[in-house]
Amino acid sequence: MTPFSTKGETTDQNRLLFQLLNDTTILSNYDIPGRVFSILMESISYGMIVVAFFGMTGNIFIIITYVKMGFSEPINISYCALCVSDILCIIAFSWNALCFIPAFTDLDLPFIPSEIVIVTGGSAGEIFSETSAWITTFISLERCLCVVFPLKVKDIVRPRRTVFIVVTIFALTILPLASITFYMYVFYSRFDTKTNRTLIGVRFRKSSLADTIFYIHSFFKMVFMNITPLVIVFVCSLSMAVHLNRSAAWRLNQSGSISLNAKDNKAMRKYLKDTRVAKTVLAIATCFMVLESFGALKLLASATLLEFRPMGAYSRYFKVISRLAFLFSLINSSVNFIIYYKMGKKFRHTVKHMLLSNGQQ
Repeated sequence: MTPFSTKGETTDQNRLLFQLLNDTTILSNYDIPGRVFSILMESISYGMIVVAFFGMTGNIFIIITYVKMGFSEPINISYCALCVSDILCIIAFSWNALCFIPAFTDLDLPFIPSEIVIVTGGSAGEIFSETSAWITTFISLERCLCVVFPLKVKDIVRPRRTVFIVVTIFALTILPLASITFYMYVFYSRFDTKTNRTLIGVRFRKSSLADTIFYIHSFFKMVFMNITPLVIVFVCSLSMAVHLNRSAAWRLNQSGSISLNAKDNKAMRKYLKDTRVAKTVLAIATCFMVLESFGALKLLASATLLEFRPMGAYSRYFKVISRLAFLFSLINSSVNFIIYYKMGKKFRHTVKHMLLSNGQQ
């Protein structure tokens, strides 16, 4: 049995799936060969660790930078909230990757990594990833309102209101989903005769209520936690892009071109600032839609194709694609520093000032 032909690749597996994942006979002649499967899983896991390192460093640096910049602008609060969620996502997916690396799993551990990681790694990572998705949705919606209704946005988006909304997003995405997950899966201990030790594992709760909750939970996650944020972000991004193009064309017709003297105009400076922020949000939204759509497509495929599931004929394809979806979620949680630095003038200036100050000391 290969190191990775075990359960634990996704969090949403019912009791039958949970029991059958260890059955190596449930393989199709068209599925990935065992050796290739193990190499792919291990390679992707190492890639997740590398991405997580850079993502953790970048997100911590973003938080420090925005603390220096201050939170007078509501968008800065949203950016920091997104960083916090991304950091939690990175931690969970890093642990998930570690539990599928043979050098770690071969250690004398008091638990079964492939089982424990179902709740502590895969499930937790998906929950924090969904939190990031809804914060990204809120950022896109807030910036869309700024672009479409620039005169009214100050009455709509305020710092205290922004704090309340992001805290609500954290509460509504983490608490219910985590509670449901910990109900569906229970921790147990069993004696391992090979190591002569008692090991801690995880199994699916055996009850009809748990089965019902599993199916409702799966549908809820697919529709409201994966597809809905993608649709809202797409609509907001499209609206922002169209409105920015129309606004730029109108200003170009009015002034002929944006001259150097126009920068002294307060209204023009505000327009340029709002445009830069909107472009930054568009870049974040684009990365989110491209990278997170992979996971949404995987969920749709597993919901419609019976063979493309952990117990199906293409179980190894499912698990490799699931691991790739985790990697893409990690990348989405790790690229924001590059976006902010490339497109945020004030952010870039603050970062350079911080680095120069530390260098002089």
